[in-house]
Amino acid sequence: MSPFEQLCYLYGIGSEFTKYTGETVNFSYQVREAALKACNVDFYSNDSINALNYELDIKPWHNLVPAVSLVDESEPYLKIKIRDGEDKGLISLEVPEIDFRAELSLENAVICGDYVDADTRYIELKLPISKHLPVGYFSAEVTLREEVFITELWVTPQQAVPFSEKKQLGISVQLYTLTSSSNYGFGDFSDLQQLIRKSACFGIDFILLNPLHLLFEDQPQRASPYSPSHRGLINPLYISVNDCLAQSTFSQLLDEHKSALSILQSEKQSQYIDYDLVSRTKYKLLKSLYRQFKQNASLKSQRSFRRFCQTKSNLLSAFAEDERAKFWQWLAHEQLNHCQKLCLSLGMQTGLINDLAVGCAKDGLEFLTNESVFALNAEIGAPPDPWAEQGQNWGLPVIDPKKMADNNFAYFRQLFKENMQYFGALRIDHVMSLRRLWWCLTVNQQQNGCYVYYPFEHLLAILKIESHSNNTCLVGEDLGVVPPEVTSALASSGIFGNTLFYFEKNHIGEFKHGNDYRDNCMLMLSNHDVPPFAAWWFGEDIDLKVSLSLCSDHEASNLKDQRQIDKQRVLNWLNKSELTLESDVNILFNELVKTLIQTPPKLFSLNFDDLAKQTLPINIPGTDREYQNWRRRILTTIEDVFSSQQSLLNDLTDLRKDND
Repeated sequence: MSPFEQLCYLYGIGSEFTKYTGETVNFSYQVREAALKACNVDFYSNDSINALNYELDIKPWHNLVPAVSLVDESEPYLKIKIRDGEDKGLISLEVPEIDFRAELSLENAVICGDYVDADTRYIELKLPISKHLPVGYFSAEVTLREEVFITELWVTPQQAVPFSEKKQLGISVQLYTLTSSSNYGFGDFSDLQQLIRKSACFGIDFILLNPLHLLFEDQPQRASPYSPSHRGLINPLYISVNDCLAQSTFSQLLDEHKSALSILQSEKQSQYIDYDLVSRTKYKLLKSLYRQFKQNASLKSQRSFRRFCQTKSNLLSAFAEDERAKFWQWLAHEQLNHCQKLCLSLGMQTGLINDLAVGCAKDGLEFLTNESVFALNAEIGAPPDPWAEQGQNWGLPVIDPKKMADNNFAYFRQLFKENMQYFGALRIDHVMSLRRLWWCLTVNQQQNGCYVYYPFEHLLAILKIESHSNNTCLVGEDLGVVPPEVTSALASSGIFGNTLFYFEKNHIGEFKHGNDYRDNCMLMLSNHDVPPFAAWWFGEDIDLKVSLSLCSDHEASNLKDQRQIDKQRVLNWLNKSELTLESDVNILFNELVKTLIQTPPKLFSLNFDDLAKQTLPINIPGTDREYQNWRRRILTTIEDVFSSQQSLLNDLTDLRKDND
């Protein structure tokens, strides 16, 4: 291995990958060089490369303990590095925060690694800790021969908080699409409460939400919840102004509320959200709420707000001195917390499931307040696949795999924590990014890319610790090409996967038998990147692509031919003689989901779009301006959707119980 290749290896920059065709593709020198440039690495001379390799590879062996020491809760060991021959005597371990002290014998240690530097052999030892340590992060002092070393112990459980053993039925919904008489053209936490109450009546156990991340107040047209300004903050448009007004006695606010509803009355009947109008109108009311709070809030409310600002001071520093923005966050947190409590009070097993986007916008608050951990001139994407032969570039900045460890991974710890509060579970979008991420890079003025690897063991430890700290279960969205070490690590860590019916096919293209599905996953018929079932069945998604010039008539003809084959495969999978290609689509849907809920997966999620019989997609992957992504409303009310699907939901609840 050359010094350059060693440097790439130490920085996590891959050398090759297996393409969807099975072909092994080697990353060129120029591409790997571009990845190092993105990390601002000086590799322009042999001396600088050698110095970096020493810093990353050899120097850690000269330190007794690392900055972070991972400790397995069930079988605790402290790992240290010393010179060979010095493995005699005792080491003192103190953790003042939990009043813990232990003497660890070097003679009882197990050698788990070694390294030779300049004819000196260093060994890594595992020292067993006989006393129990609680799960969490703790500053520790390690003393050897009167010299004190500092490390942070991450006492990590073997698994995340487990889901209930019982099978669970849930609903996935894009919250902003919901329609009601009281909202401002954008589904809010009051609508979520109504959805929770109706869902609980039918024995539904969880509601999977779209990411609720902060977007852009001054650029409302940037509507994608997967390209947010900040993933640790909540979009104020989800605040229920109606709930706030219910606690207000000020006629001025009530008059503004009525005026706003009047302005939005006709807009709320439109198929697509007019974000400019909706955002402008709602933020006007939110600003009035803040002014009234400043003038007339009770002492109890003021104390609650101040306590929130103190507790969340690090997170809220993104707003600098903007107290109004902090006030909106307080309202959003209070209402979201109430929604999860409502779920549990009504008997839901899990309640709300949050969705954490894979990245943030490169001009948003999250990037600007954490810029030091991001790489330069590289963006998150995906390698070539059958649907995008040139690969995909999602336009999101990437994290530098070395800088992310700064301050003992404080950035990621806060990110995961904030997205687990108030939720029964967290879905992690593109969970493979914990292990490796496709970096889109510009080489010779053309888009190229490579995989870059991340400190998977540390990120997995954070997830499991935060899971227990927040009592939150975990689901990893692992659709696509997943490295086998990720699949096995997630399974052994008690983190559920995500299975989509349409993608579960065998080597000859038939849909897999339901009994072949894994049980530790969330099974879905469709998600936000797949057309609703009725549209898929009739090929309306293909017609839409033609109308938007996203494919030619010839390509559409081929797609429809393939769709006919897949429709017959669905019928083969259902194996019910009374069902044919001419059967009513609603009957087909009902039979399909009733069969799916009887398969092994512990979690089954219905798309609310399908229950509402939508035909237009919420998002067309690979598009930006061509279609009104993330804007399509559900014009049918929550009450009417549940009323029309009462029989199906009762059947599904019964089938779920029968298959426990």
